[in-house]
Amino acid sequence: MNKHIFVATDGSDTAMRAVDLAAEIAAAFDVPLTIGHVLQHGKPVDELSRMAEVEHLVEHVHKKSDIQWDNIPGGMGDLFVGHRPSQDVVRIVTMIGDEIVSRASDRAKELGVKTVDTTTGDGDYADEILDMAERAGADMIVLGNRGLGRLRRALLGSVSQKVNQNAECTVVTVR
Repeated sequence: MNKHIFVATDGSDTAMRAVDLAAEIAAAFDVPLTIGHVLQHGKPVDELSRMAEVEHLVEHVHKKSDIQWDNIPGGMGDLFVGHRPSQDVVRIVTMIGDEIVSRASDRAKELGVKTVDTTTGDGDYADEILDMAERAGADMIVLGNRGLGRLRRALLGSVSQKVNQNAECTVVTVR
């Protein structure tokens, strides 16, 4: 029986299906759920842009931040163009990550999960997912089979495959 479930999300549709499944299992067994996101610092701009544009996260973060924006960027790619101070970019990316886990947490609570924690990390996707799940004490990891990037899978190997091969607990991959 599961005692704690960890779900990874990058804000993509597949990841949100993973959040839904993890939440349904956590609610059914009345176990805690931890939602994790690996921050997208220095990741390919097209992946970041696609995520932000679909969810309109750049505009949302602009409204919440006290960062001076001369022009609101149209997408994540615009954050990395020009002379924006690097600490502002880090802060914006972090705020977007926080928004992703906040939305996933709200969804899990809507689906009946009583105890929901969130966490973000930075680093290699698979390694960080495994580390976050271990820190949470999870005995099940749920994640999507494909996240935001098509190129990432071809170049770096599948995050879900790496997690599945290296996890010491049950891994459920959602399509």
